[in-house]
Amino acid sequence: MLALLPSKKCALPFIQVAQSIFAPLNDGYLLNEDNSLPHITVCAFECDDSKKIEKLCEDLRDCKVDPCSIRILGLMLKKGKNPPYHYSINLSIAREEPILQLHYKIRSLLIENQIMPINPSMELYQPHITLAGIAWKPSTSVILDSRIDDLISMPIEEFHLTLGKSDAIGQCLEILYEF
Repeated sequence: MLALLPSKKCALPFIQVAQSIFAPLNDGYLLNEDNSLPHITVCAFECDDSKKIEKLCEDLRDCKVDPCSIRILGLMLKKGKNPPYHYSINLSIAREEPILQLHYKIRSLLIENQIMPINPSMELYQPHITLAGIAWKPSTSVILDSRIDDLISMPIEEFHLTLGKSDAIGQCLEILYEF
């Protein structure tokens, strides 16, 4: 995956909120400092060809990708397909020109390198930060508190582009390369 990551200092509040509010309902995806880093997926892909990955990294270095400012719009609850009561808790990110241009540029570079993006792209691209995946039945109450508002209104440092290893549910497991 190619993703935008915050600094470690900026990542900590995302992790703390996810852990303190959503851990009891967690069903597999929960931000942490070890193997589920806060991130905004720019383009997800599957590629085992190390030569293609090396070429992609070379192309990205040549592009001189600048850090990207983001603006958090609010909290988003997204219904999953499996299991029946799975939901993703996300922070919705504004579809502003810098992040969209980065998405378009990286998508084009992937395709030029014969690597197909697997996440929704172009007009369907919805930048977000997933805090947790939860098992939630509509009859169960979830109490949100002011930490969510604090997170949404928190001043955000620029996010930087990374090549990371992800799993089948989209967690950023580790950083392989920073641009």
